[in-house]
Amino acid sequence: MRVQIVSKSIINNATIFLRNLRIIAQGKGMKRFLLHGVLILFIFSVRTTHAQSGGNGVYKFLDLPTSARSAALGGKLISVRDADLFLVADNPAVLDSVMDNTAALTYSNYIADINFGYGTYAKHFSGVGTFSAGMQYINYGTFERADEFGVRNGEFSAGEYALDISYAKKLSRHFTGGVSAKMIYSAFDSWNSFGTAFDLGLHYQSEAEFFTAGMVMNNIGYQIKPYVNDNRESLPFEMSMAASYKLEKAPLRFTFHAGNLQRPNLLYDTPQEGSPFILPNGATAADVDDRGTFSFENLMRHTTIATEILPSDNFHIRFGFNYLRRAELAATEARSGLAGFSLGTGFRVSKFMFNYSLASYHLAGTTHFLSFAANFNEFKRRG
Repeated sequence: MRVQIVSKSIINNATIFLRNLRIIAQGKGMKRFLLHGVLILFIFSVRTTHAQSGGNGVYKFLDLPTSARSAALGGKLISVRDADLFLVADNPAVLDSVMDNTAALTYSNYIADINFGYGTYAKHFSGVGTFSAGMQYINYGTFERADEFGVRNGEFSAGEYALDISYAKKLSRHFTGGVSAKMIYSAFDSWNSFGTAFDLGLHYQSEAEFFTAGMVMNNIGYQIKPYVNDNRESLPFEMSMAASYKLEKAPLRFTFHAGNLQRPNLLYDTPQEGSPFILPNGATAADVDDRGTFSFENLMRHTTIATEILPSDNFHIRFGFNYLRRAELAATEARSGLAGFSLGTGFRVSKFMFNYSLASYHLAGTTHFLSFAANFNEFKRRG
């Protein structure tokens, strides 16, 4: 009964939300739009607070950065709308006609020689809008198969793939809305799964274009075919908001990102040192973290801070800090290294834009991302 009530609330408020997008296009109703936007965030957070936690769910590769630029800035960039096609994977609302005939590719030799990549292409259709299509993949490699007695029996491979199609359209002078549809396939040896997901995004750009903001709901979806019959699992649904501000007389852009808004409290209980987490009687022995939703620690876990240095259109320097990553992936409180920090650069060579980033996830090592993009219309104009 509770699930039915929550589902009806989501549908009803989503309908109101979409209706108010039309009001924005007419240049009025900002307060009503914000009210219903916040209401939808609350409804989804009630529904997913206990459904999404570390280690649960499927298709987690969808959370990985799809470009070197996003990786350098902490993982996602949903508030900036420029000619960077890669950002559409973070927020479909940033898809723009200036990306017409642009192709982009990302490759990362992820942790433990896991190969990860993303490729995308955009096309604008006059009078209709702009579309893009992309493919995301992760290859976990080849593993030895063995039974419970350690007897080896050949090898198996594992990988996951997601095809996305995105569309965006101008809603008003300052607002743009976008949607992405994803088809997901995952295979681990003889176990495979198939699912679908959607991203909904909204983007705002001020008159002078110095201030921009974005709001996204990523991976609203369903596992159509589970790995094991009658055992469907949740997708990595996330709600986030962000704002960016570029200084008028200095080549600096600052971004503040608030993530995991569907789960207000990101704190969790930790096992007591020297004791098993699960006791023989089935109870747990943990140090309870009762600092609360509005504690400084919890608020910071929602926060990513990023900076871009923009001396020219052809050269950028980027820095990011993801507090949640540092809090959860540091080896110990005393030995955290550079976990959570990331940096990168972007530069243009002829008609190609190259981006590189280095992100530290753990003391065990760092991850490198390499991306490049090209707008084929420039070859036609200059060729």
